[in-house]
Amino acid sequence: MSTLLAIGECMVELVPQGISECKQSFAGDTYNALVYAKRFAQQLNCELFTAVGEDVLSVNMLKKWQQEGISAQQVIKTATHNVGIYAISTDQQGERGFDYWRNQSAAKHMMQLFAAKPFDLGLGANDWVFFSGISLAILDDESKQALLDLLASLKRQGCTIAFDPNYRARMWQSKEHAIDWLERAYQISDLVLPGLDDHHTLFGHTDIGEIVQYCQQFAVNEVIVKAGDKGMQVFCENSLTAQCSFNPAPQQVDSTAAGDSFAGTYLAARMTLHEPQTALHMADKVASHVVQHQGAILPFEVYQALKLNSAK
Repeated sequence: MSTLLAIGECMVELVPQGISECKQSFAGDTYNALVYAKRFAQQLNCELFTAVGEDVLSVNMLKKWQQEGISAQQVIKTATHNVGIYAISTDQQGERGFDYWRNQSAAKHMMQLFAAKPFDLGLGANDWVFFSGISLAILDDESKQALLDLLASLKRQGCTIAFDPNYRARMWQSKEHAIDWLERAYQISDLVLPGLDDHHTLFGHTDIGEIVQYCQQFAVNEVIVKAGDKGMQVFCENSLTAQCSFNPAPQQVDSTAAGDSFAGTYLAARMTLHEPQTALHMADKVASHVVQHQGAILPFEVYQALKLNSAK
């Protein structure tokens, strides 16, 4: 059984229900992707490499992972830090906004904790590792390099490295700081999922072709470009392999996790030997349904019905 290991942070997600109440769940970009990967392909072993606290929310979070079929085998526990928290707000168009409480988050210290007591992740040639720009952004620079060194080591062991830039400006010291580290991430990645909006902000790219040309310098094998109303295209070995036109959802309630669900579904489909065109279609269909519901993770019964429809 192949393993998909995601690296990053899972947090407590709060969604306001009126003025004085919130709905609580657990989410984070790479964790969200992992949940959707597991739901799509139950045969995959899905694990999250991160650090959590020993607080009650961390304990409950691990219980939720178990319900989703996500392994906590690679989780580092610490008594000195807690789980991070964020709250979602959405405007009338369903666009999201976030408020964070993550300064004491254990995940920010995961590479330091790993260095203090390293262990074998147990990955091999059939396994994939997924990380994001947020996985890097939460770490200090020394820990960023430690994470990239770990990924490079896993690549040498035969793992496929997948990366989603997922740029969030306020998590970086500057645009130049972000570019430096994201380019280092591109250099060790086999598969990348860049968005046109992010690349326009960071590099001034205005179309899919510019992004693909940019990625060529890093010898990335598979590039999945998400270009909003310009659709999506997949390039394998620099050749156009799959494409999908823009299919807007009938109603956008909350865009949280649209990209995460897309990434997780696409990776799971590729890991289970679907061709890029099929993987792209399935990932797009999942993401278009995710934005029609509030919060990062679809209710299981909603997803289950969607998966059956996708398979027809």
